[in-house]
Amino acid sequence: MKSPLQSRRGVTLIELMVALILLGLVSTSLMQIIRSQIHFTDAQGSANQARYISRASLNLLLSDVRMVDADSGIVMATPDSFTVVAPYATGIVCGTSTTGTASVIALLPYDSVAYSEGGYSGYAYVDTTTTGTAFRQVYQYKFGGPAPIRLDSASVASSAPCNTSNDVVRIFQSSAVAVQPVAPVQAQYQAAMLVRRITYAFRPSASVIGSRGLFRTVLNGTHGSEEIAAPFDTSARFMYYLNTGAKSTSVAGASLNTIRGIELQLNGKSDHTVQGASRPEAAPLTTAIFFKNRPVQ
Repeated sequence: MKSPLQSRRGVTLIELMVALILLGLVSTSLMQIIRSQIHFTDAQGSANQARYISRASLNLLLSDVRMVDADSGIVMATPDSFTVVAPYATGIVCGTSTTGTASVIALLPYDSVAYSEGGYSGYAYVDTTTTGTAFRQVYQYKFGGPAPIRLDSASVASSAPCNTSNDVVRIFQSSAVAVQPVAPVQAQYQAAMLVRRITYAFRPSASVIGSRGLFRTVLNGTHGSEEIAAPFDTSARFMYYLNTGAKSTSVAGASLNTIRGIELQLNGKSDHTVQGASRPEAAPLTTAIFFKNRPVQ
């Protein structure tokens, strides 16, 4: 009588080969699934990165551009760059300093970080005499002159014209600044704003070699030219809405005063090409900013 071990049948060579073939098929299928998942994750990450690039600079653009004066707030406009005269602090003209060499502006509460960035180019005040219509927001600009002088100390502020019986002005007298050149007498108690020139431009990126980046430059600012986002697709550009209802890719000369908004084609792209793709993933983003600081008819 044979023992159980002697009666147990072994594995034939054919069965072993079949098992190996099946194991190979299953492994190949698993590898294909894993590779497909890795490719999908990489493509999804690449697309998310491209979308992030498209949106990363939008908030900064909005804060700089939205309150630009619609009449004369943009001084250069091309498909790849534009320069605006952007307000960074607003207030009320109190009058002329006691020395007669500067105008004093009582500033409303402002962003101290934005203020410390510097780049002062001048100031503007509402001129109601140009049209004869009271309170029409026609800004007259005073460029040049030294940076505003803060009048924070009580002794200086108390001698400034902001120290008057006008309650609206007195509220903000502690944030008064002296600016040059002097504004005319009719500017007293009119709205005013400190302005600086800011340029946005698409240029070759310094952080992603071989791509384009979006740079922000505050003229005479403390940070110089900053690359705020990269990389962008070659199709990224600016367009300009005119008061005629038309849209243009480039505006110059007197026509700059007809610009009422900017179309931002912030077409971002990934910084690498996904395996199997011919080019980096792109994320088109088109939006617009219209100037809120418009004349009141």
